[in-house]
Amino acid sequence: MVALINLDHPPFDLLSPLERERLQNQADIEFFPAGSTVMARNSSVDSLFVVIKGLIHEYAADELRDTLAVNAVFDARAVVTGIASARFEAEEDSIVGRLPRAAILALTQSAPLFGAFFYQDIARRMATLAQRPLQQQAQSLMLARVHQACVSAPVWQDANATVLDAAKAMQTHHATSVLVRAGERIGIFTQSDLRNFVIGGLQASAEALSHHAQYRLHTVDEDDFLFQAMLTMTRHEVQRVIVTRHGEVTGVLEQVELLSYLSNHSHIVSARIERAQSVEELQQAASSMDKLVELLHGNGSKVRLIAELVSALHLKLLARLYRLLAPPEVLAHTCLVVLGSEGRGEQILKTDQDNALLIEDGYDHPALPELANQFNEQLNRLGYPLCPGEIMVRNPRWRLSTTAFQQQIGQWIDAADGAAVMNLAILADAQAVCGNTGLLEQTQAYLQRNLNTQPAFLARFALAVEQFDPPGGMLGRLLNAGTATAALDLKKAGIFPIVHGLRSLALEAGLSEQNSYARLQALQQTNKLEPQLAADLQETLTFLQGLHLQHGLQQISLGQSPDYLIRPDLLGTLQRELLKDALSVVKRFRQLLRHHFHLDSL
Repeated sequence: MVALINLDHPPFDLLSPLERERLQNQADIEFFPAGSTVMARNSSVDSLFVVIKGLIHEYAADELRDTLAVNAVFDARAVVTGIASARFEAEEDSIVGRLPRAAILALTQSAPLFGAFFYQDIARRMATLAQRPLQQQAQSLMLARVHQACVSAPVWQDANATVLDAAKAMQTHHATSVLVRAGERIGIFTQSDLRNFVIGGLQASAEALSHHAQYRLHTVDEDDFLFQAMLTMTRHEVQRVIVTRHGEVTGVLEQVELLSYLSNHSHIVSARIERAQSVEELQQAASSMDKLVELLHGNGSKVRLIAELVSALHLKLLARLYRLLAPPEVLAHTCLVVLGSEGRGEQILKTDQDNALLIEDGYDHPALPELANQFNEQLNRLGYPLCPGEIMVRNPRWRLSTTAFQQQIGQWIDAADGAAVMNLAILADAQAVCGNTGLLEQTQAYLQRNLNTQPAFLARFALAVEQFDPPGGMLGRLLNAGTATAALDLKKAGIFPIVHGLRSLALEAGLSEQNSYARLQALQQTNKLEPQLAADLQETLTFLQGLHLQHGLQQISLGQSPDYLIRPDLLGTLQRELLKDALSVVKRFRQLLRHHFHLDSL
């Protein structure tokens, strides 16, 4: 039997061969001449349509929303509701396949992943389908739980034990650490502590273990992801974490055991950064970070988790570079700061540098200008391109004393023009890298105080979300499957409006969070965003950032510099559907911001 419809593409490839065969047996086809209506808005729907030949235009009201080419599916939502959500017209003579609605609905119940394609809830739909690669391969090691790794049973010592007792216990149990109870506290004594003890020349049989244990424990729950354990080790530069269940200690996870389970080498990157004594050695670590990103993405790790780990390593690298270049005296009186996406912890690929240097009032050092220039140049050598807008420490405008920086903030608020708003936007995302971090705290407090007294400015600040608002029908043309040269800027069309909108709402609410996902959560918890929109925005931002990462890695593999320009016509059916969902969420968010900040009156 000749197949009427190609069911080897999304979402039908989520079905088993037998399910596809049964569906194919119920298929029918229909011809629509150019200019005819395939489905009228709000009309009754009894089939799911698949384009076999030709082009179909989808209209939301009178605005072109999409152009559907061969193998495109429509109208997925109408299959669930029974009512067409848009108007579909044949752009040219077209042949369309029809699959009975009853058969599709039955499959949504028996095949959950296929059913996700038809969810009305955008957040659930995107959360399920955007992670589809994880369903098609063995479960990513990065999504394994702590209890699945080789967790060692804790070796306990009581409060009366000596250091010698601890050493014997480690030898007996082949352990690298012991835990000690000292009253209400639990401490840890490791092989490193034992080495330092011996070097100190103390008598092991006479010294109480409780006096030499460390009581600042780093813990993970046994149901946490192994990724979280690795992130904790990387952030705190420790070689083991304490595993708990309902708050009670159940074991110790050693770095070596973790690494024997995980298929990446983030610990090697971290160790290389820490040991680096030259820029050349840091260059090796920076190169390893690129490979790590590719590996994590290939394993199907979520973009947010990749960003967290890479950001932690990125900050370590910058801090190490600055310490290699700056004399100790300079470190004590300055604060190196990253801005924008770097400050939010959302930069994965190496894009333009955004950094600044805060200097303690009254402090001056003749080597500061040269030090700043070296820092940016060496960072460029490590693969971080120089910022075309010169938002870098080598620019005197971004290398100021705290008082001078505060004066500049005041000038930006007074000016409230496009450049000033964007300068304040990236400063609002600032994160300290190393040095005297109190200098940044003073600057951020000053910024928040001044914004609280300038409610009219916040509206002008939020107005930037309209900067890239496409004219009516533009997104439909960009999503036109028949337009081979159309390109969509993911940053302008989706990522920036979400990030800046959340930033504006967070500043208005006086929230200290800088990461976009943390801002989302805080805004929802303080009732500044309703839960459904917050969920949709979270999944939309995750999808758009993931799409950018995928696109950027492809460009890097071709020897190109990563950008945000994607070709929607080259995306698969599933990604195009999710992209349409994402852009509709961005549109809703823009409308909320227009109403909330009264942007139409500016």
